[in-house]
Amino acid sequence: MQLVFKTLVSLVALASYVSAMPLAKRAPATVYSKCKESGTFALTFDDGPYEFTPKLLKLLNDNDVKATFFINGKNYANVETDEVNGQSYKDILKQASDAGHQIGSHTYQHKSLEGLGRSEIEQQMNKNSDVIYDAIGKRPAFMRPPKGEIDDNALDVLGELGYRGVIMWDIDSQDWATHNLEKEKIEYNKVLKDGATGHIALNHEVYEQTVNELVPWVIDELKDKVKFVTVAECLGMEPYL
Repeated sequence: MQLVFKTLVSLVALASYVSAMPLAKRAPATVYSKCKESGTFALTFDDGPYEFTPKLLKLLNDNDVKATFFINGKNYANVETDEVNGQSYKDILKQASDAGHQIGSHTYQHKSLEGLGRSEIEQQMNKNSDVIYDAIGKRPAFMRPPKGEIDDNALDVLGELGYRGVIMWDIDSQDWATHNLEKEKIEYNKVLKDGATGHIALNHEVYEQTVNELVPWVIDELKDKVKFVTVAECLGMEPYL
């Protein structure tokens, strides 16, 4: 009996020691601005969904182009409550996902993560993850920081939350500033002129001019030169947690 008692005491002590050991800290989230896979091109769209998203999806689907949408739960539209043409934004996200497009996070309220404390970063990311999960049944493994603003603290928190990638870009269409196709072409061609592939392009689906003019031009310009893929595919990674 005494031996059994000593054994139990030893096991309890061991369990207490193990439980008190700190968990291994996850590495900070990794930042990517270009694709890894040769011959690929990742069209990305920020700040949606919005009223122009259905038209954009039709354009992409009609041309067999896969893209990535970094969405906000509450920005130009409230994904949880708003509709466009009688269709909920949650349904629109589901349609995008079902068509093979990737849904990533852009924070819940488009807040810059630079300088934010841990709890507020977690709130922005977890709330948006819940919105996305409610719409498509999957949680995003990739995010894009609003305005491209990020610091070491945010990268640490994102890594601990399980995000595989923080996605920047090497082509900025400047559609948010110019709303002018000729100026947007200049921004694209600054990078495309060397003939290399593997680019990640920043665009915004919340502007009608982007959907009506810029995206059709990009598709026509590149469809015979690159394979349009999602960010996860161009990095050779899984898109969801």
